[in-house]
Amino acid sequence: MVICVGAMFWGSPPVQAQSTDSTANRHTVPEDQRHIRLGRFVLTPEITSRAQYDDNIFLTESNRQSDVITTLAPRLALSGDWPFFQMHLAMGGELGFFARSDDDNYQDADLKAAGSLDLGTSSLDGAIDWQRRHDPRGSNDVSTAAREPVIYRDVRAHIGGRYVTRGWRYESRLSLRRVEFDDSTAINGTLIRNDDRNRLETRETIRALLPLDLGREAYGEMTLNQRQYDRTPDDSGLNRDSAGFQMLGGMRFDLTDLIRADLAAGWMSQSYVDPSFGNINDYTLRADIDWSVTRLSHLTLNAARTVRETTVTGASGILAFDFGIGISHELRRNLQIGLNATYSDEDFQQVTRQDRIATFGLNADYHLNRFARISGAIDHDIRQSNSSGEDYRRLQSLISLKLEM
Repeated sequence: MVICVGAMFWGSPPVQAQSTDSTANRHTVPEDQRHIRLGRFVLTPEITSRAQYDDNIFLTESNRQSDVITTLAPRLALSGDWPFFQMHLAMGGELGFFARSDDDNYQDADLKAAGSLDLGTSSLDGAIDWQRRHDPRGSNDVSTAAREPVIYRDVRAHIGGRYVTRGWRYESRLSLRRVEFDDSTAINGTLIRNDDRNRLETRETIRALLPLDLGREAYGEMTLNQRQYDRTPDDSGLNRDSAGFQMLGGMRFDLTDLIRADLAAGWMSQSYVDPSFGNINDYTLRADIDWSVTRLSHLTLNAARTVRETTVTGASGILAFDFGIGISHELRRNLQIGLNATYSDEDFQQVTRQDRIATFGLNADYHLNRFARISGAIDHDIRQSNSSGEDYRRLQSLISLKLEM
């Protein structure tokens, strides 16, 4: 079982250009005035309504189908803060309704609990996150011949610790992920089995950091991972179980709160149980840069080279390079605009398929008051593949209203 070898140490989201939310939070009403404070607890109820137009909902090369999707996403979070302990609880969901394709309606939900304990020279943290999600038709692992999206449950948990001694800082983390997919039905009524995607992923990471001078530190990192599938062999007669490692050396910068960066490079390896897959051995890298160019402008840049999982027939995994850049600017105190672009090069191992995916987007946030925000965005996606029938173009536009107390 592979744990995306190029992922951020503490499980950061995939490489992508960040939205203007980070800029907005720096210039709007202080946190304690926007939420409900109950002693040491802060309660945050919110609800987001969104209307989205998608001109290629199944990501097809020809015979594209467009639709309008309306979503409603309520969320409730509770945070507590004590001198040595912090906790966070959250629950939410998203209901999606397609104007034409009723079979693609979905109901997502999630629950999360997290806590951290500060013991001075050491600290402990842990979290568990349960999600009910959907894999839409047209994605790599779901055929457009399916009648509806594939429902799956994704449970993630971790426990980690930090310790400081003689100038060195040591960090470690054990992470678990359990993914289970429901079977689905094809348009012709036949059963589509998805249980060959069910798996357990584990990852163990240790990192040692050495401060160099004010705002800089060097580190070394080692990550071991495993992926264990429920069904071995799968429907194709292959055993997708694997194990691997990643070694990284890097630098972290925090220069007067204007530039924050994490730059690292190293080597990764993934070994598969099935001899027909062979092994993946290649370099890895990670770059995360956050730059406050001016008081009103903000730039983010992310890059990573990773091994990702896939159940595409004959492919052992995806060797991927991801790059993203985002720029946001505050036109007025209550109005922010942003531009973002992402690029992904996906090389499917053991087969000849190679995909290149580019996304370009424009977004804007307008704060009506401290409780309400209107957002809009336009995104254009392009995928070019050397595999027949896998190219697509997609244009999406959306407008949303978020109410938060």
